[in-house]
Amino acid sequence: MKNLHHHTHGCTHCSCDNPVLKILKDELFSAENLAKINPASGKATHEKPQTLMISGDNIRPMIGGSTEKVEAIGIADGKVVITGKKDDVKTYMKENHPGFDKKELTQSQTLLPGLIEPHVHMIPTAMMHEWVDVSPFEGQVLRPVYDLDFVGSKINGASKDWNVILGRGLDPSLMPFEEINGKKELITINNTVLDNINAEKPVMVLSASMHTLYLNTKAFEYVFNHNEKVKEQYNSVENYIKETNGQLQEGLQMMPALKVVKLQIIEMSLRINIYLTELYKLANSRGVTFMYDAGLNKGSDTLLTQYFATHQERVRTGGAYICSSQEEVDQMGHYKEPEDYKPVYHGHIKIVSDGSNQGLTGYQSAPYLCNPANNTGVFNFPQAGIPAHTIPPSYNTLINTAVAKKGWPLMIHANGDQAVTFAINAYQRTLAHYKGPELRNRIEHCSLLTAGQITNMLQMGVSPSFLIGHVGYWGYAFKNVIFGEKAQMLDLCGSTLAAGMRITLHSDIEVSPLGPLRMMEQSVTRIMEKNTANIEVLNSAECLTPEQALTAVTYDAAWQCYADKWVGSLDKGLFADFVILKQDPLSLQTQSSQYMKMRNIPVLETWVGGVPVYVKDHNEKVVTENDMTFSENS
Repeated sequence: MKNLHHHTHGCTHCSCDNPVLKILKDELFSAENLAKINPASGKATHEKPQTLMISGDNIRPMIGGSTEKVEAIGIADGKVVITGKKDDVKTYMKENHPGFDKKELTQSQTLLPGLIEPHVHMIPTAMMHEWVDVSPFEGQVLRPVYDLDFVGSKINGASKDWNVILGRGLDPSLMPFEEINGKKELITINNTVLDNINAEKPVMVLSASMHTLYLNTKAFEYVFNHNEKVKEQYNSVENYIKETNGQLQEGLQMMPALKVVKLQIIEMSLRINIYLTELYKLANSRGVTFMYDAGLNKGSDTLLTQYFATHQERVRTGGAYICSSQEEVDQMGHYKEPEDYKPVYHGHIKIVSDGSNQGLTGYQSAPYLCNPANNTGVFNFPQAGIPAHTIPPSYNTLINTAVAKKGWPLMIHANGDQAVTFAINAYQRTLAHYKGPELRNRIEHCSLLTAGQITNMLQMGVSPSFLIGHVGYWGYAFKNVIFGEKAQMLDLCGSTLAAGMRITLHSDIEVSPLGPLRMMEQSVTRIMEKNTANIEVLNSAECLTPEQALTAVTYDAAWQCYADKWVGSLDKGLFADFVILKQDPLSLQTQSSQYMKMRNIPVLETWVGGVPVYVKDHNEKVVTENDMTFSENS
């Protein structure tokens, strides 16, 4: 891969700017296909909220962000009506809600506000469900063996019904490293490598970071024979493979290949409602009651609105409207902070400025340590004549229009340290001209930070949302191959909190698995899980306390998503969205021998609006992202 900062705008991809969704957004969300996705009209049936008093030793309503316990909580009409001492709650419920039911928690059971995923991608996750999953995750842990043999077994075990085998989640950064000239490198995957897996049928596999599409030779031939523009550009299949190094990088190369399989992708996507239901059930099984989508558009808005009109609302939803161009921002109306909750409300505008660090496309101030040489990643807003590492005027104009002129809060995707610098500088410029109420501006992932940048963000009121899996899942690769000592700058949770900032943790599903308890654990321990030889912590000074981690996935997550008027705590008047765990996550020891326990705490019950949406069956099969097998009506 070359230094890509001069590439055409819009070429970088990650879950935040999914190339498959981008190419299909008009066709997939056409009236004809939406009718197929929603073949029957009819309104969703809603179970009547329970009137209930719950008491126990471990009830943490997180009121005001405090982790202090109360003895009891009362709910009625889908909302919290009182919290406090057991006798007081009981008296209040008798006087105001006679006939209420009672629920007593056992000694270890713990009630918390519903957990929040403040940065997810619901439509792409559901849309690509039928693609072959070759990801490194098994549930919420890394597979004990993740290599090309595993990938081959998944690809060759796939259905042969399709013209092209489509795979997703391939992640070379989590495979065994190669030794080249005495130096550790990430494994290189190209058409020859995939031919060794399957040379008979066309195979296309999208990387986990979504910046690369891997093809075997048969797939290169298939694209060449079905896309006239590719044929004109490359003249022969051999030249096509040679000039792309046997793999398609970024949108300019990926889009022509994806276009030849778009009908297959659309056909596989028509069951998206079933997979959305499975995704929400999976979320409920992990205690999640709120999901904030970081990449909405008109089509996804329509699809999700229709979905929630005809399906039970298992999670509450909001999101950011993604804008990739000046034209898209110009078309946005002036911002109005959401007051009354409705499914898939809009809280932010989303801008994607660079790619993925583990995918080697996060935009860096200095080259990555690994091959290819002199690669500093990609910035999505280049302009002719603008030197590298100089902020493009078009980027400033886009952000100024969104914030200073339209009044929108922003989520800026920035992974590399140079991309984070550009985001901070752009915020500084536009906020100097902004006149209006305080905005909850964010930097998404915000992977590599300095103390000075933290100070600047604090002064501007810009908060980070950390993809904490960068430490837990990818930290070992970052430290040993990709960044070296620069990995110490990753996800500075402790420093940002110490400075007085509010932070959140997210999964960016499908980049990493759903699971706020897992994210809490990774922020508390910062153990690099790929190192199976021994337990190694990445920058222990940045570890959170369990209390801080819990705040990040409840109270502060709701605040950051403009949802704190409805969720994030169990204060009076807020929705009765809560989770009951088998054990208190704040009671666990944080020594290394205990580090796997937080993500494995069983979720016993999940409630949304006073209605149980998940109750653990002791005999149930554990359902994961890799095996979502719920039926739509179950």
